[in-house]
Amino acid sequence: MGRAYLDCHLMVTNPMDYVEPLAKAGAFGFTFPIEVSKGNWQELVHKIKSKGMKPGVSLMPGTQFKRCSHLYLESENPVEMVLVMTVEPRFGGQKFMPEMLDKVDGGLGPSTIDAAASAGANCIVAGSSIFASPILLMLYPCCPRL
Repeated sequence: MGRAYLDCHLMVTNPMDYVEPLAKAGAFGFTFPIEVSKGNWQELVHKIKSKGMKPGVSLMPGTQFKRCSHLYLESENPVEMVLVMTVEPRFGGQKFMPEMLDKVDGGLGPSTIDAAASAGANCIVAGSSIFASPILLMLYPCCPRL
């Protein structure tokens, strides 16, 4: 059986520092916040790919989608995913922000997944709706088989 796909989405101030450790840990994807890429996003994307991972970029709710279009439209070394945050980073368990559907992560769970998918999301990222759920304890024994 193959390994589960592990995408690491880190809301950190210096994502470059985490590329090597996450690659060694077995991550398949590395998603970093465009807001802190400090103009070195091309170097960061290259380093992520050189370690065998797929690069992605996240956008905070206040960031305009056009700000990152160069990452996947105009680049010779594009990212593989654009993750639109539907909550502000730093705190889990926030309410889903439906006004972000026009940009279509955060606040997604059983009651909001359908709306996000209808808006065009083809990858759902869920944090506290899974990890803070009592159902997780029932799913835990299944995890090695997933």
